[in-house]
Amino acid sequence: MMNNLTQNITLLRALVEKSVGRRIATSNDFVFLAGAIQGRINKYLSVSTLKRIWGYVDGYDSIRQSTLDILAHFVGYTDYNTFENDYCMGEEARSSYRVATQILNSRDVPIGARVVLEWNPNRRVEVMYRGNCSYIVENSEGSKVVAGDTFSSECFVLGQSAILSNFVHRDGEPTTFVIGNRGGITRFCIVQG
Repeated sequence: MMNNLTQNITLLRALVEKSVGRRIATSNDFVFLAGAIQGRINKYLSVSTLKRIWGYVDGYDSIRQSTLDILAHFVGYTDYNTFENDYCMGEEARSSYRVATQILNSRDVPIGARVVLEWNPNRRVEVMYRGNCSYIVENSEGSKVVAGDTFSSECFVLGQSAILSNFVHRDGEPTTFVIGNRGGITRFCIVQG
């Protein structure tokens, strides 16, 4: 399930896009947005920071509180905490996440089955389900996730980023890893072992 921080940042990005009246998806859009923020509230966020927040480039591991405060202020809130309390907790925000086009719950995947996950730009992994919401990567194309990596995930939602908890990359320490920042998971399917 999507954690609250990721969901709230997704909601904040959507409000920013609504506020400027356009989808933020190209390099020029990020230059435009940086200028719009500077012009409206006289605060500066770099184009590279905005690209990381939108998942346009890699590097979205954490976001500074001050950055979130600027974006929340840009859409009319005092700060990010106020945005979370006033907007994210409201009925409008909750109802926007009630309808999901397609969800793959790990508890519905047979042990030993392979799951193919795809996301932008041109990322594809095949993972084997080991039970208890746990997966091991068997094949990978274009991703930092590589064969042998392991992770846990309760579900995958089409069109949403996936949070890989207990992610172990090349025998490193367990961490949390997010895939599908740029448009979410674009395709998934189960392939029987």
